[in-house]
Amino acid sequence: MKELKKLGILVSVFGVLVVILLIVLIAQHVKKQRLDDKNAASTVQFAELEDLRSLTVEGPEGNSTIFRFNDASNVVSLSRNGADFAADRLNSTEVDSAVTTLLHFSLSNRFVPEGGDTGKYGLADAKYRIIADKKDGSQSIVSVGELLSDKSGIYAMVSGSNEVLVADFALYQCLSKDFEDYLDRYIFNYDRTELNEISFENKATGDSWQVKVQPDHDTGVFLEPDYDCIYPMQREPNNTMINLLEAIRQFRVTQYIPIAEENYAAYGLDDPQYIIHLRLMSGETVDVSMSMEIGGYYYGYSSNNPYTFCVEPANLPGLTMKSFDLIDSYVIHGYLNDVNTVTVTVKDKTFIIDCMLNASYDFYSDDSVYQLDKRNAKVYDSNGECYGLLLFGSIFNMPVSRVDYDVKPELANVEATIKVVKNTSEITELKLVPCGDHEFYCFVNDYYSGFIVDRSVLYKDNGHEMSGFGVWDAYLLTTEAIDNKSAADVYDRP
Repeated sequence: MKELKKLGILVSVFGVLVVILLIVLIAQHVKKQRLDDKNAASTVQFAELEDLRSLTVEGPEGNSTIFRFNDASNVVSLSRNGADFAADRLNSTEVDSAVTTLLHFSLSNRFVPEGGDTGKYGLADAKYRIIADKKDGSQSIVSVGELLSDKSGIYAMVSGSNEVLVADFALYQCLSKDFEDYLDRYIFNYDRTELNEISFENKATGDSWQVKVQPDHDTGVFLEPDYDCIYPMQREPNNTMINLLEAIRQFRVTQYIPIAEENYAAYGLDDPQYIIHLRLMSGETVDVSMSMEIGGYYYGYSSNNPYTFCVEPANLPGLTMKSFDLIDSYVIHGYLNDVNTVTVTVKDKTFIIDCMLNASYDFYSDDSVYQLDKRNAKVYDSNGECYGLLLFGSIFNMPVSRVDYDVKPELANVEATIKVVKNTSEITELKLVPCGDHEFYCFVNDYYSGFIVDRSVLYKDNGHEMSGFGVWDAYLLTTEAIDNKSAADVYDRP
């Protein structure tokens, strides 16, 4: 009897355990079902990317943006109201983010409206429509209506469904994004090998320049950009111009600013001040027109882009500078390490400079020779300035005052001749012919160069300052220093 009673107790306990186990299993199932329902309600994926041929966003005022895809599901072009932009003109990060948001947007709620009335959610006359055109010819459409009163989300509905979705605010942000944000801020970004010439004009001042793009210069460590200025004179550009040319080659705008043509005058675009022309190796030309600086920006447009833009002056360094300030405006070139001899004749006096630097091009080394008429010209003042270098600089830092290609001066009455022989045996001969009482015409290798220099390039004594001397006065000062130097090769003018 006791055994039966014990058995009954065991059966009862087992039954209780079974019930508890069933309750736990049912609870876990219900919990899982709720989680699955919650996850299902948290996002909407109304089309698969790999199925798409295009994705269109229709917005207010008839605006339409179309993302087009290739077979690999990459965006190959973007259209805005009929204007097409290839993939290389797009900001791929912004485009990819938009496509992801449009196809897979998050939800905070979903519900079936009473009586199927969607009007009060703005869905009967949707503000936006997202249209997925698929490769099989079918379509999926999402209609997007009103924002929630607290702007935490926006109502939406997928075609073929009776549910109203409460999409996160991120969907509205994506739909209302400025189209210009999808475009690459570089309106062009040419490799130097693609460019033939770049020219510029400032219509307000009449200043202009033109450069020829040359193959990059290989320094042995890296490639340097190389350009030749061919107008207003055939010279090398200085570093400021090279920086400007590189900024033009990789023209990056600060922001796209849609400006209606009837409003051009307010932005200085009815008569642009700055004009840039690029001629490509292909023969194609690209023109950029920009206003004067207005409110800290240049406003402009380009022939290869339908959108007006603004750009900060810092993006185009040197744009407002005169051409003479952007090019190497010295009459002749010469550096200590490539010049062998310089023979100078001023009126009836001739002197010769000999320059033979050591293998490391160290001018100050004892085994580097620098002589004036066979005498050591490495003579210094107490501040360490070299008289011989002052003379060298007066010859090779001779600035052009102006250019005049129209005049046809005769090579007669030469007042000074400077003959430069380089280590390569290359010879350049400069002859200065009087132009009125205060200037000289410059003949290079017996041809008029178009350059005109001030008379001070020959005759200027800057007193005790070791700079700004003309060639003749620098020669007199260097001779004076050689004649009166101390044993330590130091001389100070009394």
